[in-house]
Amino acid sequence: MKKINVKSLFVLTIISFFNLNAQNLLKVPAYQMTELQSVESFPVNAHSYIEKFNRANGIDLNKFGPPMPSLQKSAWNFTVGSTRSWFASNFENNQFYSVPSTCRAVGTNCYIFVEDALWTNGRVDQPAVDAVRNAFDNSTPANASKGIYQIDVETFGNPPNVDNDNKIIILILNIKDGYTGPGRYVAGYFYGYNQYQQVNSNVAEIYYLDGDPLDFKKPTGNASLQTGLATTAHEFQHMIHFNYFGGNADYTFFNESWSLAAEVVCGYSLYSPSEYANEPNQYLFEWRSSDNTLVLNDYSRAARFSLYLKEQFGIQIFKRYHENKLKNENGINFALSSLGLSATFPGFLEDWYVANYFNDYAHNPKYGYQYSGLPKMTSVLYSNPNVSVTQDGVFKYGAKYITYKGGKNLSITFNNQGNTGIKVKAMKIGTASKQVVDVPTNSVFNVPDYGTTYSEVTFAIYHLDQNESIKGPHAFSYTSSGQFVNTVTELAYDSKEPSGIFSWSVGDSVAVIFEGMPGAKLDSIRVALRNLSSLNGSILRYSSTKMTGKTLAAPITATGKVYPSVPYPVPWTNWVKVDLRDRNIDASTSFVAAFGIDGVYQVNVSTGPNRVMHTYQPVSNSRTLTTNNGTRGWWNFYVNQTTARDSFVVYLIRAYVSFGPSDAKETVELLPSAFNLNQNFPNPFNPETVISFTLPKAVDVEIKIFDALGSEVRTLINENRTAGKHNIYWNATDNFGNRVSSGVYFYTIRADNFVETKKMVLMK
Repeated sequence: MKKINVKSLFVLTIISFFNLNAQNLLKVPAYQMTELQSVESFPVNAHSYIEKFNRANGIDLNKFGPPMPSLQKSAWNFTVGSTRSWFASNFENNQFYSVPSTCRAVGTNCYIFVEDALWTNGRVDQPAVDAVRNAFDNSTPANASKGIYQIDVETFGNPPNVDNDNKIIILILNIKDGYTGPGRYVAGYFYGYNQYQQVNSNVAEIYYLDGDPLDFKKPTGNASLQTGLATTAHEFQHMIHFNYFGGNADYTFFNESWSLAAEVVCGYSLYSPSEYANEPNQYLFEWRSSDNTLVLNDYSRAARFSLYLKEQFGIQIFKRYHENKLKNENGINFALSSLGLSATFPGFLEDWYVANYFNDYAHNPKYGYQYSGLPKMTSVLYSNPNVSVTQDGVFKYGAKYITYKGGKNLSITFNNQGNTGIKVKAMKIGTASKQVVDVPTNSVFNVPDYGTTYSEVTFAIYHLDQNESIKGPHAFSYTSSGQFVNTVTELAYDSKEPSGIFSWSVGDSVAVIFEGMPGAKLDSIRVALRNLSSLNGSILRYSSTKMTGKTLAAPITATGKVYPSVPYPVPWTNWVKVDLRDRNIDASTSFVAAFGIDGVYQVNVSTGPNRVMHTYQPVSNSRTLTTNNGTRGWWNFYVNQTTARDSFVVYLIRAYVSFGPSDAKETVELLPSAFNLNQNFPNPFNPETVISFTLPKAVDVEIKIFDALGSEVRTLINENRTAGKHNIYWNATDNFGNRVSSGVYFYTIRADNFVETKKMVLMK
């Protein structure tokens, strides 16, 4: 089975910044980047590859049973320099093939072979091989005196031994997975077929690590030695798991959960938890191996599950699960019982659902994690307590979260619609008090101290019926009432004071993604600026595929009020509010607040081009539009070369939303005294920009766009416009609706006797 690296969804690379004055830029040696849309190599699930390979070759491991104790008469006794051709799986044509290789290291617990072609072309060298051997035999980040072999055996049990040799064979090869360039690749896999005396079987304890594009000569980052070592811990657990269950294994979820736990107990990073945080309402054991995108959510869910299990009951729970040889929920129940614990699988899940949102280990260890930096589960958020939802649903062993913030005296009724497996817990959170309580279904639950003692109440709705065969979703409904208080609600993802600013290049942008709230309107945003100058920005609809969608407001302008000295004041003094009440912006779905970089940053100049302040936290809704290695895209930064924990870049931009009628006061617009054409924003842009102009009187206006050769591309408007300020959008299409190419364009306004032309750049 395949191990997914903690950064599976992202492309990682290292960039360096100019060493600016420490007053304005936090000095860090290197910055590691992750991008939303993958443009380089990233590891993917191999489960579907193996399933397809087995089907093509008529292999059914379920019929083979457990591996035999020994299928060979004597040990391999390889030495450095021993050569052998090993069978491997070609996932491109689903055929076995032979891999000529040479033993490059012999350790206490392993033989490491390298495909001869990888050694010849320099993809793998001796220091890389020695690093793998040292990690497997001697030292891990979790314990400098214990290797992966010892930690995995102590945690999960013994590996099989069909080849009569106690050493594990690790073959580093170029896995034939169809990889031809930037994109997905298989980082490693264990194949149980090698545990049987069959044609094309190696009859050996062997697993495979990729050597291209995975680069064992690169210490850290994506597709690096760290990726390979975490994969080593992961795949060795699969081998141990196979020893206890053979081909007739339990759910893939548990096998992968334990392998993800192997990474953590060996000291490697937890697989990225954000995917599960964004999809908590899913059947727990779901494993979407045929979908290399959705299965990443399954890996994320499995990682959080095994982490919580380890923290609550210790690592011995995994070995007991293996030794008892009972599967799935029954295996967990028996393992808990064999450890003398009264806990059960359903009870464990109930606490886990609370911990995944509440996450306060100090308040109650069962309601939190010791592992830091875990994002809380996505929740439906209500500011108005008067709600009626007639149809909702939750999956078996899944959870849905509903949060109330704002208002007073909450009363709520959850109707399980006959689904008796549905349960509810309330998490009441206040400044000085927290409480977790059971909520009955089909009857009123009152929270009279909501709005006083507790400013937030979040409900976890989950399904725990082990006998239910239908995954779901299982229907429920709810109605709530209370006193609505039309206050402005803050949406903030920064919780620390500013650390500094990044210089960035002209034409780049910084942004924060805000989650929508049902029924909300955007009241305003606040941004922490470095100096006194103005900074232009936009409010855009969030798009999960391209980051920004429709423009909701542009341009918007934030202007600094004070120029803080160094060391930075606490709290930060240069917060600037941008009032957006008159824009009537729907904030019920996710949106983005972005600010452009319009000039080269000048150190210690209070009126030079401005910048948004940033800090560092475990997770981030912040993104940066910039160019890296020739690729322009929205990037998510962290400033640690080995782990993303507590080091993601967070821009200090906050949003404020309100509910009900707007309380905006009537505004009086001062008419301009002259014609004016503004510079488009953003510029450079992709694919949409805004052109603003002002008119002192009603007049016919024509705005045309031309290419660098002077040929007309698009007529944006040719009509009469009233006096005042106007915004025109261009989405980089010509008069026939065709997308235009990257390059320099010019836009010209003709109004009365006024004619002016400005230049803009489309960058893709």
